[in-house]
Amino acid sequence: MINKVATKLEEKVLEFNSRINDEPTFSKKIEGKNRSICICISDGKNYSTKLENLKIESFQETEDSTADVVVTASSEIIIALLQKNIHPIKAYMSGDLKVKASIMDMLLLKGLF
Repeated sequence: MINKVATKLEEKVLEFNSRINDEPTFSKKIEGKNRSICICISDGKNYSTKLENLKIESFQETEDSTADVVVTASSEIIIALLQKNIHPIKAYMSGDLKVKASIMDMLLLKGLF
């Protein structure tokens, strides 16, 4: 299941960067925003990336869970979110998803999920 998380995260990176290139409205929303993002898998590993200069880097495994935006959930929930099988707000309200971020950063994250 964990390898599936890494694969899905990489797919989202490609999709996110494609949206930046293809959708001027989307790129304007993130213009000038530089953020570090950590996805903490409660039953697995942590993955981090950076959004800089209108591009999100590939996720890398990390032991460090400090970032501007920290998302914590089980691998099952992360995969469901990435596949759009569950809405982030529903997962958050049920306690299956925890997010440490400012409101603005949470809206930014919506573009990833």
